[in-house]
Amino acid sequence: MTKGDPLLILENLRAYYSSKKGLVRAVDDVSLEVREGECVGLLGESGSGKSSMALAIMGLFEKVARFSAGTSNDPSLRRAFEKGVPGAADLPGVRGKVFFRGKEISSLPQEELTAIRGRELSLIPQGLGHALNPQHSIGHQTAEPVEIHDENIRLIELKRKVLEYLGLVQLADANMRFVLDPGSFSGGESQRILIAMALIAGPYLVIADEPTSALDVTIQRQIMNVLKMIRDEFDVSLLLISHDAGVVAEMADRVAIMYAGKIVEYANAVDIFHNPQHPYTMGLMSSFPTIAMMQMRAGKKPKLRGIPGDPPDLTAIPKGCAFHPRCQYVIDRCKEEVPEYREVKQDHFIRCHRWSEIEKE
Repeated sequence: MTKGDPLLILENLRAYYSSKKGLVRAVDDVSLEVREGECVGLLGESGSGKSSMALAIMGLFEKVARFSAGTSNDPSLRRAFEKGVPGAADLPGVRGKVFFRGKEISSLPQEELTAIRGRELSLIPQGLGHALNPQHSIGHQTAEPVEIHDENIRLIELKRKVLEYLGLVQLADANMRFVLDPGSFSGGESQRILIAMALIAGPYLVIADEPTSALDVTIQRQIMNVLKMIRDEFDVSLLLISHDAGVVAEMADRVAIMYAGKIVEYANAVDIFHNPQHPYTMGLMSSFPTIAMMQMRAGKKPKLRGIPGDPPDLTAIPKGCAFHPRCQYVIDRCKEEVPEYREVKQDHFIRCHRWSEIEKE
């Protein structure tokens, strides 16, 4: 594959899981593309389905959501969904297609997915407190992706590789500290270790899920510098998931805006930050007055204001456009019809009935 070719393609991806309140439609009909050598930012409020999308891509969604095997993995239910049997679309599980390097991986058995995860497709998980095993040294855990995919690697070569990658992410005194357990490291250091784990087997695509959350501002800057190094010096694509528009503005070539499990706008970063088209995107841009974003919106007088209301409960998503209860441009059609996800100009997709009528600010 050459730079600019599609590396990851999502087609009508859905990921639902059961809860005490009902069926959670965490990812609902998402189509998205990540190309060779680019960074795509996935931006949205907490609870919009961003992490669920990452898990669905990795083939880990059903395991993490603790589905019962009889509900989520029953082939008859999958066939019912594909044939459009009434009610089948509202079953827990992952639907739609995930193509990676030209191959559909969404239907692969776990054994084949395991051969891809870590080696070709890696995840930097969200939640520093749970991502590392407290019972194993960080050296052992960093080495694991290589050991899984290369059982014949010599111990001395494995150690050299671990120290090389811990050094690349600028972990201090890695040659002495790689034998320590995760409790000996700060949050920023733990994030560096997770980045090293994601890179060590040489993947084509790394999904970074909220890599700067729960860190102070200084450490966030350091982690951002590491991610920039990955983007610029490694032959790897990035899917950067964040609720921080400043982080996405600084890193991404293209940006997808997610709301209530759906992509509502997807375009190059300049268009998203300088000339947003969807009312939700416009609201987000006016809610994050970061320096990076002000630079992206150069020449426009910044207006700081929030978005009224709260994100919807994913077990009770409003009829029609999910954003309509919070939208100042709502009309009756918005309350009844789900907007079509369409390409309004080259590489600019939007899900809104009124996008062409709204006066842009």
